[in-house]
Order: sequence, then C-alpha cells, then structure tokens
Amino acid sequence: MFSDHRQRLVNELKEELEAAGNISSKALAAQIRDIGFSCSMCGKCCRRSCGDNRVLLTSSDIRSLQDSSLEDAVFPMLPDIPDVSLADTVNEYGHELEVDAQGRYHTFGWMLKRKANGNCSFIGEDGTNRCGIYDRRPMLCGTYPFYIEGGKLLTSECECLGKSISVEDSVLLAKDLLDRYVTELEDTVLLYEKFEGMGTSSQTPGGSKSLSGVDGIIFVVHDHNGNSEFAIKLNK
Repeated sequence: MFSDHRQRLVNELKEELEAAGNISSKALAAQIRDIGFSCSMCGKCCRRSCGDNRVLLTSSDIRSLQDSSLEDAVFPMLPDIPDVSLADTVNEYGHELEVDAQGRYHTFGWMLKRKANGNCSFIGEDGTNRCGIYDRRPMLCGTYPFYIEGGKLLTSECECLGKSISVEDSVLLAKDLLDRYVTELEDTVLLYEKFEGMGTSSQTPGGSKSLSGVDGIIFVVHDHNGNSEFAIKLNK
C-alpha cells in the first residue's frame, strides 16, 4: 500500500512540477549570462580524479542510449567509491545498499557506466577529452555545471564559470535546463508511485527477460518504470 509519507513526497513533487511550468526560460537565460560560462573541454567533470563524476540518467537519457545500441552504457547507481573494483565496492560498501533475502542489492536509478579507473566510459584518453556520445550525451552532461533545485538555478564547481556566454547559447542552455528539471521531477514522481519494495522484479531496463540465477551480482534497480533486475558478472 502506498504509504502516507510517500504520498506526501509525491504531492510535494507535483507541486514543484507545477511551479516549474511558471519558470521563465528568458529570465533563466539572463541568470546564466550573469553567471557566465564557456566550456574549455578540460574533461575534469568526466574524470573521477577530479571528484564525483557519476551521471544520474533520466528516462529520456536511457531511451536515447538504448535506441543507439548503447544499453551497456546504462549501469545501476552505486555509491561513489574511488579506486575500488566493483566486487570490492559491493563486498566492502554493500552496507550502503539494501540487500533482500535473495542476496540481491537494491539501488535507485541508473548512472552512466564508468571505466575501471572511474572515468566516464566515453571520454577520450588521447588528450582531446572528446565525448564519444556527444550527440546523445545525458541531460546532466549537456547542462553542467548548472542545475535547478527547488525552482532555483544553482551551479556545481567548474573552473569555466564566469566566462562570457552568448545570448543564443544561454537561451539554448536555459531550455535544456528546464527540460532536465521537469524530466527529473517526473521521473522521481513515477519512482515513488511505482515503488514495489523488496518484492520480485521481472525485467531488465532493455527488455523483459529475468536475470535471476545469473552467475554474478544481481541488482534490483528502482526507477520510473518500477523494479528491474541487472546482473553483473565479476572477473575471477
């Protein structure tokens, strides 16, 4: 049964979602110009050595990646543990995740897959820092270092803030930011509404085949679609 607490959270999110419709993209663009931003392609936001570089994927991001035959780019959201293998992350930091009676780890949402060194799987390592999926990059990547929270424009740490940005670019960025903000709110509402607890999950993010019994770690990911299983085989 839907708990009173979750219902209150959903109601609050829906109120925030309704208020988002009143945010002026023109005013938001003006704020962006006042702050200033021009990407230098330093690649720091894509590298784990420079901080937490996890990219939380929206429902729109997941569809785009899967439609491009890049479903292996979608990975369960995990705690940000630097320089630790996946097996050690689960073994040593599993207490940060919920574990059910079947030994499956429960987590919320999906992230962009990272390399063994923690860097984004799609950042070039040839010194150019070019993104391998630039035309399909997630909403977070396309709007970094800006984000909206509680209807307010905020920024993450970035050395490229304060640089001049054109009116045209600020307008496009404002539109993308609003799209991301609304999508994230809608996804979160659906997550709460479709949350199934520790019950049985039956499908993967890209299909309906159960992964129960696969040799490896089984994650149950809770997202806007409900619950789905994701299996990861560990290197022996």
